Amino acid sequence: MSTPISTCPRIGPFMGVQNQKKVTYKNNRTLLFVLYAAYNACGLIGSEFNGIAILDEDNKCVICDNLAREDSGYFGATSKQVKEFERLTNLQWEDVRTVANNSSRSRCDL
Repeated sequence: MSTPISTCPRIGPFMGVQNQKKVTYKNNRTLLFVLYAAYNACGLIGSEFNGIAILDEDNKCVICDNLAREDSGYFGATSKQVKEFERLTNLQWEDVRTVANNSSRSRCDL
């Protein structure tokens, strides 16, 4: 893909959002998966922070981000990131928990 960051929407600090998917699991927990190209750190746009973020829709917090990170997200998602997004959004709850909790960018346990 070669979509510039500026032409894609943003969700919170996640810029250049190219895909998002809300998933509700059997335990009635809802997560939002976001495939993004850059991170807005108070006006400093960092395309080196890119990949997939998992957001907790129930508790309104970021579970983890930078999953499937590439060297730069300036030109949008790579095919590898798109495939990982599809894989993550189709996992069962326990598998998503494992991925999120084991991430080096985990901000809170699921």
